Formats: sequence, C-alpha cells, structure tokens
Amino acid sequence: MGGVGRRAWLSLCAAIVACLALAPSAHAAFGFTGLAAAPTNPAAGANSDVAIHIGFKSPSDDVKDLTVALPPGLVGNPRATPLCTLAQLQGDSCPSASQVGTVTTSANAHLLDPLPLTLPLTVNGSLYNVEPAAGQPARFGIVLRPTGSDPLPLLEKIIQVSDVKLRKGDFGLNTVLTDIPNVAHAAGQALTVPIDITAIDIQLSGTVGGNGFMRNPTSCGMKTTRFIADSHTNPNKLVVGNASFTSTNCASLPFSPTFRAWVGSAGRTSAGTKPPLTTQITQDAGEAGLNSARVLLPFSLTPNFDVLSGALCSEAQFRSNAAACPANSIVGSAQATSPFLSAAEAGSVVVVPPSRGDQLPRLGVDLHGPLTLQLMGQFVAPAAGIGQTFDGLPDIPISKFVLRFKAGGLVVAAQDLCKPPKLPFKLNFGGWNGAAVNASVVPTVQGCGNGG
Repeated sequence: MGGVGRRAWLSLCAAIVACLALAPSAHAAFGFTGLAAAPTNPAAGANSDVAIHIGFKSPSDDVKDLTVALPPGLVGNPRATPLCTLAQLQGDSCPSASQVGTVTTSANAHLLDPLPLTLPLTVNGSLYNVEPAAGQPARFGIVLRPTGSDPLPLLEKIIQVSDVKLRKGDFGLNTVLTDIPNVAHAAGQALTVPIDITAIDIQLSGTVGGNGFMRNPTSCGMKTTRFIADSHTNPNKLVVGNASFTSTNCASLPFSPTFRAWVGSAGRTSAGTKPPLTTQITQDAGEAGLNSARVLLPFSLTPNFDVLSGALCSEAQFRSNAAACPANSIVGSAQATSPFLSAAEAGSVVVVPPSRGDQLPRLGVDLHGPLTLQLMGQFVAPAAGIGQTFDGLPDIPISKFVLRFKAGGLVVAAQDLCKPPKLPFKLNFGGWNGAAVNASVVPTVQGCGNGG
C-alpha cells in the first residue's frame, strides 16, 4: 500500500472510531469484573506465588483509588529482601534483589491529534519492597514501563507507592494505591495521552532469593480478598468486590508452642506477698499461628482482687490512648517478636472492665512498633483455676510473646512459693490450623533465700 493510500486508510479508520465514540450507548456503571486473588499453591502456611486480577467495568470512568484487602493470614515478609529507598524507586534504580513481583496494566490509550484514535495498551512493570514509613508494616513500589509503537509515542514511566496497612478488626493487611493517573506523558514531548485502565494484574512472589516472601494463611477454608475502589469521574462513590480461594492441608502444618514462667523476687515469695510474674510463649518458624491461648494460674497464686476491683481503664480510653489509663490499672508490659518485623512490638498491659456485668475484668495488651496491635483477653474461672484467655489472635508469625506483670500488680502468693509443692500453670493453646496443645508447666521461682 502506497504512502497516500496508507494515510487515507488510517484516516478512514480514525473517522469510523470517532463516529462510534459519538454514537449513543448505555453507560455501564463503574465497577469490577473478573476479580481473582489466589495463591498458586493453596496449602496452609505455604510460601506461594499469589496472582491477583482486577478488571474494571466502564473503564472510561477511570479508577482513582484502589484498596486490596487481603484475607487475614495472607501476609508478606518485608524482611525477606533488601529494601528499596523512595529515592531509588523514583529513579527506577531499585536493587533487583528488592523486586517481589510484577504488575501488568491493560488500558485504552486515546490519541487526539491529528485525529481521534483509541489503541489498546499493555504496560509491564515491577513491584518492589520499599522502605516503609514510620508505623507501617510494609510498603510496595510500582514502576510501569510503557513502550512506544507507531502511532503511539513512547510514554514516560509511571511510578507509584502502595502503602500496606493493618486492619484492627481482623488483623488482615490492606494494600492501598491512591491517585492512579488517567493520563500518561509522552517522553520528551509536551504531549499527554489520556488512558483508561481496563485491568490490573499483580503477581506476588512466594519466595525471593531463597527466602519466603508471601505466606498463606495457616488456617483452612474459604479466604476472601476484598477490593474497594473509586473513580476519577465519581470519587465519592466506592465500589466493592470480592474474590475467594480455599486454603487446604492444615493437618500437615506443625503446631508446638512452648511456655515458660518466672515468679517471685527478693522479699516477694512468702504467702500474702504480691510477686512479679513473667510468662513467655515461643513458636518455631513454619508453625501454624496461635489462634487462642488459655493460661490458668497455679493454685499457689491468686489474682490481686484489689487491682481487679479498683480504678480500671475504660475500653474507650484503652483503645484511644492506653498510656493515659489510670496508673493502678496498668499492671505490666508486653513484648511480641516476629521474624516478619524489624523491631519488637512493645507496650502496656491494662485492666479493662468486663464487657458484660456477669464477667470478670479483661486484660488489654497495647502493642506498638512496626504494627499497632491491641489484644483483649478475658479472665476465666473454671474449676481448674483462675486465669486468662486470648481468642482470635492475629495469624502473623510470632516467635516470642512475653507478658511481664509488675510486683504489687496482678497476682498474690497463696503460699510460700519457695516451699513444696511446686504447682503448675495449666495451659491450652489452639492453632489456626485446628490443632490443640495442652500442658502443665511449673514456673521458675526467683528470690528464694533472700528474705522472701
């Protein structure tokens, strides 16, 4: 086809496209289509690649903000790779070892000059593990790298940051992408190209450099990812969609938490004294997460009812600012260590009123660090003794969880702790995989022979 004929043919095609664009048609409401989110290997606790597909109805409305709410327990390990700095991300110079996945965006690109023309566009890119902001568990960086193809000019790279946030309700993670552009800039030209995103495909790596990155929930059953978005056309209207997969093979996942306890100090081991008490739960890498923990005091210890009936911290105060709770209600401190977190979570342990009038008070654990976690326990009084139970703990790998109750705080010695019989804590631990561990553990008594 000659040059003149080719130009005439292109002009005719452009005119047809323009006429079709002007033809009246029903306008579909902005929303999702073809949603999918599932690991390649659905086994509980597996380090598996995770594929996410997000299609958009009425792409011309232009997606603006997008949240992908992963199911509880589907988590990434930000310590599995080196981190890319924000400066490196902006310069598209992230270390290759920090790449944790890929992103592919499908779009319609609209050329307006010399004639209106709409062309399909597929842009591939990389997903990086980026330095998080203070108080964030993780952060992703996205670099999309368009390529030019006549008549579409070469477009500039699109670089965005996606923050990761912890949900307080179920301890699942949200990845949040804001201000998604609906125009692309031509490289080296004063030209913008409107784009309508039709779909986004994300591939998260199960392992990177031999280290586990994405980890499946350690529970079995249906797991649902929730998608929330708005559009440039209507930023005040949210659309919601879901995609599910089934996690399997919980029986093969180990669950063997261990417990230790230390009680007493110099001058605080005899009957009637109020000794300090420390408890510790540890787990090995690769175990199912701890879903529930019930720890009953040995009969040699009783709760300090002066504290439990004293000035307690309201739940509202605990939730908003536990550090401002009444001093007498703060009975100790807690520390949680995770191989997924760069620093330990730490904070206060506070006595909170019961949720119902017929119950005993509760223990609130306020943890701060890379995550902000608030756990609420419940005092229980079965025939086997009085103790504390925590249910619905986060399915996040925790290698060590320590509670330290100060002297004069939560417990009273019911006998001389340095003399026999040595009475045990009674324990019941439940795993997210459905396994249970029951045990009896005698505490280590400290301070004997020192005027206790």
